[in-house]
Amino acid sequence: MQTSIIVRPIAIAATLALPLAAGANAQTSQEPRSLNVVLLGGVPSEQVHITYYLYGSFGAYGGVTAPIPGASFYQIPTYVDGKAAGQIKGFIFASGCSMALFDITLIDAADVQQYFSCSPLGTITLLGRIRPAELQGKEPMEVRFVYMASWACRFFDLADCAVPQIEVGAVKPDADGAFEIELPNFKADPISSDLAGEAELQVVLRQIKTWNLAAFLEPETEALRAPDRTLRIVPFYPQNLLFLARKTH
Repeated sequence: MQTSIIVRPIAIAATLALPLAAGANAQTSQEPRSLNVVLLGGVPSEQVHITYYLYGSFGAYGGVTAPIPGASFYQIPTYVDGKAAGQIKGFIFASGCSMALFDITLIDAADVQQYFSCSPLGTITLLGRIRPAELQGKEPMEVRFVYMASWACRFFDLADCAVPQIEVGAVKPDADGAFEIELPNFKADPISSDLAGEAELQVVLRQIKTWNLAAFLEPETEALRAPDRTLRIVPFYPQNLLFLARKTH
């Protein structure tokens, strides 16, 4: 994702090339070297999402951590097919917290610690509605909001990559198609606010039982509609924001 990288200091302590004592919360079998993202201040590990890329003689290799309840750290192996990575970049998202970036040069065989503490991020209320006809005669539905980190390819220095997606909320609309949801105030996040137009919210209508996608939802208000028909990230949304259903095929 870019020409020059600035690692922002939000919720990130200095990286220390020190061994991390083995414990009950180790996430994977021990590789020769790993990056250990240590959660400070009681951050709930099941709400932590880490997207990263390793760089080395093998090229670029990406991954995403799976949520693990009750962990004190996440362990990310820094070897790919037996080859050591020379660098790792990533971002950390935790519910209710500002995002944090990291960019670490890996030098020797020692484990590296990256500390993460929560810099609280407020929420905004979205009062929306969809046309009741979209809900009639169908299984119970929910409206799902997904943060689309469109800036990620530039940050990871990749000409093309899959845009990281993080679910940030879901709500069941009432019989009239109305719903209310609290969403992270991404506009107040120092990372998102500096990347205007490079992040958005995808809104979809999904069957609750099967998780099958019923329709994409786009805001009727043109000013709130991103070029790819997703929802723009703004400081606040108007009440009773109407979403129009767009079929998936």
